[in-house]
Amino acid sequence: MEKTILTTLAAALVSAGAITVAAAGGDHARTVDLAAANGKTQGAATVHYAVAVTMKKHNQPLTLHIDGASSHDSVAVHLRLDSLKLKDGRTLPGTTGALLMSKPFLYERAPSGSAVLGSIHWLRLQVDDLSPRSEVLSTMRALTPSPLLRIVAESRVHRTRARGSFTGPVRYDDPVVRTALHALGGGIEFRNLRVFVHVARDGRIHSVRLTGRTADGKTTFALHARLFAFGAPVKVVPPRPGTFMDQDLAKLQA
Repeated sequence: MEKTILTTLAAALVSAGAITVAAAGGDHARTVDLAAANGKTQGAATVHYAVAVTMKKHNQPLTLHIDGASSHDSVAVHLRLDSLKLKDGRTLPGTTGALLMSKPFLYERAPSGSAVLGSIHWLRLQVDDLSPRSEVLSTMRALTPSPLLRIVAESRVHRTRARGSFTGPVRYDDPVVRTALHALGGGIEFRNLRVFVHVARDGRIHSVRLTGRTADGKTTFALHARLFAFGAPVKVVPPRPGTFMDQDLAKLQA
């Protein structure tokens, strides 16, 4: 069950630096340091976010919605993959998923809340028992703003006329970029990447857009992330008793 969310979303998707610049602000010029804004954003105690990732192939869009909140010790992520109408008239149904972490436990919900055994919808894992490179932890990290902020740090941006806004290209073959986009892109390689970043008055990044396309130009990629409620508590409500099983029990059932 540890792989079900990533596997389901990725399969559906497949089927279908630093710069300091001056920006205008009111009646006076104001210096916006994107590197400092990136660091301040990454250093926030908590962040809430909404991300939409859309891939379009043969004019058929498929969108993954990510709504979450994260802190150092807690993460609450809810996923929704839109349905997709296929060329033959059939419809690939959408699916949902969730990852919740409140140490010492991490909970993973089966896609669309499907029951595994009777009323069991969740798998509970002990965080300390997981390898830092385990798939479920890698997936959870990919579903937070951290990978996007690393991409911003690797980009070559310049300011735009809009206050606090930046845009520029991103090297698709940069190892940091490849790693950051692997899960969100369903393992597909996208080129001609371009990032758009907006720094708000609080000195933090509040919006990131990333666009690209495959080498053959047949599939496009568009990601829009909105970051907000910095410092607001992250509320993680664990599943009710009787609706989850522990990892050891899941292994016995396999």
